[in-house]
Amino acid sequence: MSPDSPITRLIANRDLFVVFQPIVDVRTHATFAYEALVRTKSKDFNGPPAMFDAAVQSECAGKLGRLIRQVAVEGCSTHPLFLNVHPNELNEHFIVQPDDPIFRHTEEVFLEITEAVPLSHFRLCQNVLHEVRGRGVYLVVDDLGAGYSNLKYIADLHPRVVKLDRNLIAGLSLHSRLFKLVKSIVVLCRDLGAQVVAEGIETRQELEAAREAGAHYAQGYLLARPAFPMPVAVWPEGL
Repeated sequence: MSPDSPITRLIANRDLFVVFQPIVDVRTHATFAYEALVRTKSKDFNGPPAMFDAAVQSECAGKLGRLIRQVAVEGCSTHPLFLNVHPNELNEHFIVQPDDPIFRHTEEVFLEITEAVPLSHFRLCQNVLHEVRGRGVYLVVDDLGAGYSNLKYIADLHPRVVKLDRNLIAGLSLHSRLFKLVKSIVVLCRDLGAQVVAEGIETRQELEAAREAGAHYAQGYLLARPAFPMPVAVWPEGL
């Protein structure tokens, strides 16, 4: 890892920040948790994917992930916290260290692993998650329905939560064929012991349909945009 590379400078200078988006209980309308989303003002990167691409190339994805978790935990002390984990972070084992920031959080911690995690990482993913799960950290399978759709991951990884991708939620309406598909996926997740978050909710129609399909939680611009400090979710009147 070059000490003069942009990603090295970003990590050393903590040139990033975190915004939070609420995950809302569709029955009680109360905020259950917040997802932490990393941002940077650095001109070297146009978004989080570019940051992690550079970190993977420089073999410092673990350091970047740890910094993000530290900033997130510092900014959210009152609610359970959802944190994204890049698959390459698992190679560097930062997340299993006893002094990792997640173990200082007093509320529940949920680690989001994208449903499209490469098969080459699958066994490592199982081992790492088994270790941290034993310390009160829970697994979230993210982006279900984004394209890869290996449903076997849900059976093998035993996630506490599954997040349905925006591809399954966009345009969702009652009595549509898509609604029947989403409802069937929710039933499958429930049967496997996982709660379901419908993410990317942008309209009242999508929120109503996700709730009727059986999703436990909702997340999206309709309820609150990502912000710092933690924004208050606003449930639409009449729903």
